[in-house]
Amino acid sequence: MDASAFSQALLNWYDREKRALPWRGTRDPYRIWLSEIMLQQTRAEAVAPRYEAFLERFPTVEALAASGEEEVLKAWEGMGYYSRARNLRKAAIQIAQGGGAFPTSARELMRLPGVGAYTAAAVASIAFGEPSPALDGNQARVLARLLAFDEPMDTPQRLRAQALALIDHARPGDYNQALMDLGSGICTPRAPHCDRCPVSAFCAAFAEGDAESYPRLPPPVAKRAVELTVALAFLDGRVLVRRRPSRGLLAGLWEFPNFSEGMLADLLPGARITGELPRARHVFTHLIWNMRGLRAEVDAPPEGMRTVDADGLAALPFPTALRVYREIAEKELRGGRKE
Repeated sequence: MDASAFSQALLNWYDREKRALPWRGTRDPYRIWLSEIMLQQTRAEAVAPRYEAFLERFPTVEALAASGEEEVLKAWEGMGYYSRARNLRKAAIQIAQGGGAFPTSARELMRLPGVGAYTAAAVASIAFGEPSPALDGNQARVLARLLAFDEPMDTPQRLRAQALALIDHARPGDYNQALMDLGSGICTPRAPHCDRCPVSAFCAAFAEGDAESYPRLPPPVAKRAVELTVALAFLDGRVLVRRRPSRGLLAGLWEFPNFSEGMLADLLPGARITGELPRARHVFTHLIWNMRGLRAEVDAPPEGMRTVDADGLAALPFPTALRVYREIAEKELRGGRKE
């Protein structure tokens, strides 16, 4: 493949068709880094309004570094993958303590908490012009099809050598973003729009007439299902909550008391069950929560838990997985109406 002709065709298309996104058109590494962290596992259309709201609250890396963890988690609420928010704050503290200057190379950026090879390359190329390929799932899929890459793709980094050979050295940031846009809107996982692809003339999979069979993927990992009971336990017009451990799934977020084994009495001694609540289901990356809900009354908060009113509940960073039960609790705490 003629790498120069390929990148020129790609960039010409990008200049005409690039998406209008709030983090485009800036070289500010803080804004670019924030957008790339938010875009991990989340579509650009969903990130855009949350990105602008987050920047209003934390306009600089110093402002983010000076924040509390719970404040950041609350601002992140609903975005999922909350370790991103905790690492964002830790990295901001690290940068602020170093004088506020961002690392300028992908290698140095990877020393920041929560910054992997893809994010480091994206920030380094867009903010600082380093010719580092940002190999996420979109870019890897595009390249695998362009090259008819026949090896099982357990990680995008398998294509790093080929990606390095193709990247445009004059406009590496635009090149990476062009591949992101191409993978998001045209070279999609299913039913790619090859008839609209600006680089189909360079694509080996298109020439084979079988673009959808690339990349070759390993067998999917089965998700583990957990049966969970969630308790809305009320006391004097307030509801019991507890904070999750500082490590592990949904670390540092607040939740209602819940258990996967045993009985409510083991978790809340003396609790009186007063009703059943709707079932709910939440799918994580490798885990499924199948939840049943119980309404209960208690006489005192057990150790490690506290009670909150409706406003206190609304102010806490809560996982999306428990949204159904939080809405039920808020409605009851507000006297049966949702304000």
